[in-house]
Amino acid sequence: MSSAPPIVSVVIPAFNRRDSVLQLLGDLYRQTGISFEVIVVDDCSPDGTADAVAAAFPQVRLLRNSRNGGPAVSRNRGIEAAQGEFIVGVDSDVTVPDRGLLAKAAAALRGHPEAAMLAFRLYAADGHSEDGPRWWHPQPLATHAAKSFPTHYFSGTGYAGRRTDLLAAGLYPEILYMHYEEVELAFRVLDRGRVILYCPDLPVVHHAHPVAARSKIKVFYKPRNQILVALACYPWPRAFAYLVPRLAYNFGYALRHGNLADFCGALASAWQLGRQRLRHRAPLSAETWRRISAMKQPDSAA
Repeated sequence: MSSAPPIVSVVIPAFNRRDSVLQLLGDLYRQTGISFEVIVVDDCSPDGTADAVAAAFPQVRLLRNSRNGGPAVSRNRGIEAAQGEFIVGVDSDVTVPDRGLLAKAAAALRGHPEAAMLAFRLYAADGHSEDGPRWWHPQPLATHAAKSFPTHYFSGTGYAGRRTDLLAAGLYPEILYMHYEEVELAFRVLDRGRVILYCPDLPVVHHAHPVAARSKIKVFYKPRNQILVALACYPWPRAFAYLVPRLAYNFGYALRHGNLADFCGALASAWQLGRQRLRHRAPLSAETWRRISAMKQPDSAA
């Protein structure tokens, strides 16, 4: 007799983070109050992450990528394989001190049928201060960290969503490899008329891994993917207004830090991939941009 499918599928993309993944899995298997499965997608880690997970947590659904594809590919593969109604996505350098997190996330989605996704509260490694670098929400961190409000952003570090909504929105854009893939997926969710809620009562702790601070992310993936997202999602006047100041800033940053070659490589890659983006260009509707603008108003907090 087969058991009922899990309510929540936890999807963890993993690359070269063996010890932190094992710590995260220990937290997850102490969760209570809900049926769930855990899917780890290993992106060809050279440190033995996949074998360590298989040995320590045989109950994990372990997927091994045949080649390194980046976080977007790994997250998509996990979501596609998931059996749960709800997806909880966490990065492999996260810990989950709240043993009721999965149950609370499912309850919040059931209590807000208009919401396709929930953005978690992200704490820094000390477990108390806010993870400011990942606060890209429309409301100020200083005044809204503890308030719930509609947002146009979520971080892949910690979020929840309805699997059907994620699939309908097209999942993460794999062409981006890493960085800004959440931005574009959030745009696609909103463009379908759905809602993303920031939920401060759904906290995780982010132990920022050194790989996240690599200069290549800042001077290659960031400007390249800003261009690629603008080409796919922005109407032309808004795209130019968005890109000009950002590319100027990124150029200056690369020049000051001796990374000009990476920045030029980002522009060359954007030029090469831009043709593919233009073939599938689908700018957000005027109504979606109106909704995004309205989120920046002080009275938009719930």
